[in-house]
Amino acid sequence: MSSNSSLFKPLQVGNTTIRNRIGMSAMSRNRSVPTTVPNHVNLEYYVQRAASAGLVITESALITPQGYVT
Repeated sequence: MSSNSSLFKPLQVGNTTIRNRIGMSAMSRNRSVPTTVPNHVNLEYYVQRAASAGLVITESALITPQGYVT
């Protein structure tokens, strides 16, 4: 693949510049369980993905612990 591919070029979206055109969609990984608050596990997961993706959409967090089904 050519290093000049549009996939790896920055993209201007309004006032924001995304460093490449690789995006990661939100996934429900339930990493905020059991507290329902994002924590160090969430941070580590998204830091790893941000190494390559220009845009990362994070997962939702539960409002209450009762929303989590094991």
